[in-house]
Amino acid sequence: MVAMRLCFLLFCLFLASVSSVRKLNNIDDLKNVDYGKSAPRHGLQLLFWFAQEVVDVDHNNILILDSNFDPHRGDFGFHRYLNKEGILPSLSSLQSYYSVGNLKSPGAKALPAYVQRYYRNTNVPQRNMDRLIVSMIQNNPNRMFRVFITSHNLHKNDFNPSDTYEIDPALILQIRHPYNCTLDQNNNYGIYKEDQRCRQFLIQTGYNSTECTHRDTSHRKKRSPSAHCITYEGVKLEIKASTQGYSKLVWEIPAYIIENSKYVHIDICQNTHSSDTSEVHALVRKQFYVHKSSGALDTSVSLDAGLQPRLRLYTSLFNYHFTEPYIWYGPEFDGANRAIPTRIKGFDASLQLYAEDGKACARLYIEKTFSKWEDVLYHSWVGFYKSSQDENDDYYTYQYAVKFPKINNYITDNYDVYQYNSSLAMAPGVQIRFLLDKKYNNLAQTTPWEDVEELTILPSDCGTPNPGLQPKLSSPWSEFFYGPGFYDANKVIPIKIPKFDAGLQLFTEDGKACTRLYIKKTFRNWKNTFYYSWVGFYTSS
Repeated sequence: MVAMRLCFLLFCLFLASVSSVRKLNNIDDLKNVDYGKSAPRHGLQLLFWFAQEVVDVDHNNILILDSNFDPHRGDFGFHRYLNKEGILPSLSSLQSYYSVGNLKSPGAKALPAYVQRYYRNTNVPQRNMDRLIVSMIQNNPNRMFRVFITSHNLHKNDFNPSDTYEIDPALILQIRHPYNCTLDQNNNYGIYKEDQRCRQFLIQTGYNSTECTHRDTSHRKKRSPSAHCITYEGVKLEIKASTQGYSKLVWEIPAYIIENSKYVHIDICQNTHSSDTSEVHALVRKQFYVHKSSGALDTSVSLDAGLQPRLRLYTSLFNYHFTEPYIWYGPEFDGANRAIPTRIKGFDASLQLYAEDGKACARLYIEKTFSKWEDVLYHSWVGFYKSSQDENDDYYTYQYAVKFPKINNYITDNYDVYQYNSSLAMAPGVQIRFLLDKKYNNLAQTTPWEDVEELTILPSDCGTPNPGLQPKLSSPWSEFFYGPGFYDANKVIPIKIPKFDAGLQLFTEDGKACTRLYIKKTFRNWKNTFYYSWVGFYTSS
C-alpha cells in the first residue's frame, strides 16, 4: 500500500513537472529570469521580432497573427513541434504546436539580421539553442492561443523545462509598443528602425554581449581581436538593390576598428549551401578595399539569393600575407528581401516578389486543396510595376497565372509553387500585383521592395501609452473574427445590428462584393424575426 501511494505521488509530481510552465506577464518578469541573457543566445531577439512582425494583441487580450503568415508553409522556418518531451501542456486533437528559431533552417534566412547576428559569427553551441513555440488550430493558421520560449539542453535534442516560459499577451504588447523609451538629452523626437528598437529592448532586459567566442574560419580555436563580441557590436554589413538590378553594398564600421587595422576589405560572397549562412568556402564575387567607416557602393554583382558581405581585417602587412584574417559575417540575402508571401483575397493562394539574377520575379503559392485553381484563375495575371504609385494599368510587364511554370523541387507539404522570371530589373520600389481579370481587380499587392518601416516616438509617447499605436480591434464576439475570412473583409470586423444578437460584414470573393451574417446561437428565432429583412449592395456610401 505504501509503495502504491509512493508511485501515485511520483506520478503526480511527474504530471506537475510536464504541465506547469511559469508565465511571464511583463517586462519586469522577463528581466528577472536568466533566459537568453548573454551572447550568442538569440531567444530574446527572436521574441522581440515575433512581437514586432508576426503577432499583435487586441483589447480582449487575443493574439492576432499577421494575415499573410502561415506556419504550414514554413514561413521564417516555422515547423511542427510534437511536444514529445511533454514540457508544454497537452493539446486537443484540433490544435498543434509550431516552433521557430532553428537558424540552420533555410526558412530562417527571412529572420532579421539582429536575430542571426551571433549565429553567423560564433562557433559555440549556444548560438542556436533557443526556440519560440506557439499553439494554433490546425486548419486556421491565423488563430493563435499561447506563446512559449524555451531552449535546448546543450549537446542534446531535447528542451530544458527549467528554461521554458509562457509569454502573456500583455508582455507581447509591451514589447511591441515601447512606451518607456529614452530620447536624447535635448528631448528631440526619435525615429527608430527595428534593429535599433531591438537593441534598446536587449539593454532593457539586461542582455550581455561582452563574452562571445568568435567564428574560426581555419577550424582552430580563435577569438576576435579583443576576445569579445562587443568589439564588433557596431559593425553593419548589408546587401541591398541598386537601380539597375545590381547589388549595393552598405557598411558601417566603428572608427576604432578602421584605425586599428592596417587593411580593411569587404568581400561579396555567393553562398551555395542553404543549411549554413556562413559557409567558409564560398565563391567571392567581388572584393573591395575600405578606408571609410561608412558608405554605400553600387556594384556589378547581380542581385541574387545567397549573396553575403564579409569583413576581413588585417592588423599588419605580415598578417595580410601570412595569416588568416579576422572575419565578420554580414547577413545573407535571402532573395525575397525577408518578405513572406501576400495572401490573395478570396482564394487559397499567395503571391511573393523575389530577385533572381538581378530581375524581379514572382512566386505563386497555391494550396493543394485548391485543385481547380487553373479554371478559377484562368484570366488572372500578375503585373510587374516599377513603383507602388503606378496605376494598375501602368505595368512594365505581366504574365498570366496559368502560364507560371511549376517548381517541383520546392519543399512544402500544403502548397504547390509556381514561378515566373520577368525582364524588369529589381530596384527599390518595385512591386507585383495579382489581378483577377482584365478589369484590373487587384486582389493582392506585395510590399514595395526595400520599403523600410520606421517608428517615430514623440516625447509625449514616453512613459505613457500612445492610443495611436494601440490596436483598434474590439468586438463582442472577437473569437470568431480572426480566421482567413477576417482578412478577406479588409480587416473590418462585423458591424453589430442594433437591438439584435447579429452582425453584418462585407467581404470579397472572386472579385465580387459579398456579405456575411453572424447570428448568435442563442438567437434561435432569428429567421422569423428577420423574415422580411434584406441586405442591399451599393456602389457608394
